[in-house]
Amino acid sequence: MAPTQPLRVASRNGPPPAIVAPILGLAALGALVVIPLVALAAIPLLVATLFAVGGVVAFVLSVWALIEGLAAFERWIESDRRFRQ
Repeated sequence: MAPTQPLRVASRNGPPPAIVAPILGLAALGALVVIPLVALAAIPLLVATLFAVGGVVAFVLSVWALIEGLAAFERWIESDRRFRQ
């Protein structure tokens, strides 16, 4: 059986290695580009959702207005003497 050695954790002293710094910089720059693009991509989804909700509201209001109009027409027919026999 091989002797076990304690696990050593590398400690950070100073800035990251030279290869990592440009990668981190490019990642930060990419985030500055990607985040606004994702936000811009959400605008059509928001507009489509608003149109869908507006269409449903317009449909419900139209059905309600139709029912109220038919009820008013029925009241008018019942109260008009030309339709009484």
